[in-house]
Amino acid sequence: MAAPKVSPWPIVAISIIVVLGGVGAGVFMYEEFNKPLPAPSPRLVEEGDNVTVNYIGSFGSGFDQGKVFDTSYLSVATDNATYPKAISFQFRGAAGYTPLKAHVGPTTEGAYTSLITGFWKGMVGMSPNQSKTVVIPPSQGYGPANPANLLTLPLTQEMPMVTTYTASEFGKNFSGIAAQNGAVFTDPHYGWQDTVLSENSTSVTVEALPYVGEIVKPYGWPVLVTQVSSTTAASGTITLQNELTPQDVGMYKGTYLPNGKTFYLSDVSTNASTYTIDFNQEVQGNTLIFVISVYSIVLPTSTA
Repeated sequence: MAAPKVSPWPIVAISIIVVLGGVGAGVFMYEEFNKPLPAPSPRLVEEGDNVTVNYIGSFGSGFDQGKVFDTSYLSVATDNATYPKAISFQFRGAAGYTPLKAHVGPTTEGAYTSLITGFWKGMVGMSPNQSKTVVIPPSQGYGPANPANLLTLPLTQEMPMVTTYTASEFGKNFSGIAAQNGAVFTDPHYGWQDTVLSENSTSVTVEALPYVGEIVKPYGWPVLVTQVSSTTAASGTITLQNELTPQDVGMYKGTYLPNGKTFYLSDVSTNASTYTIDFNQEVQGNTLIFVISVYSIVLPTSTA
């Protein structure tokens, strides 16, 4: 009896499957081998790094809330319509606005300066060209305001008409004015007329000559002369009324003549008939808001 014929198809099919499987595996391996590698993750800012950073700093509290007090951008510094400025803002000139070199940590490293705690901690974890808004409380900013730096004065004040200065005090208060008997000059602080009553090598006596109804601006706001008394026995007085309202708070910055320190008008109380000037820096005691943009990261010196 003849042996049955065996069809070659299963063998051929298996051979084809094996071949195709090998080809498929080869194609897969080729594609895997030649697949583009994923882009490396950007290095993030770490404590100890040095960075260059741009920023816009504005107040999150206080009478200048929402106003810019500092920036590294010239375009922001010169745009008062979009970015209204706080009274403490000082323009540094066009060359003064460039990315800030900052050290991410509590100390300075070479040309990379240390910053307030909330600022440098806010940069940790950022990548180059990333922007971030950071809200900084006083405890991580410039600290609380010092109550000893607040001076409350009456809206109605009196001052002597006649004052005797040492020669050095006269030179300091009346710079460029010759101390000659009978000399009449414009008071550089109040704006009224003064005259030299007497002078010698050690002292100069000056009499103020305002008139009732005169308005002067020793600190920027209007001050009305309401009374001028006799100068008998050099005891005459001038009565002044500071024309201030609560709406004027935060509108005036000046130098207080008795101590030469810069102040801000921080309070006006019509009920108490007083006003308060603040010798603290405006950033003290206020919440600060920074929009931070990291420009570049420089590795710490120890690992660079």
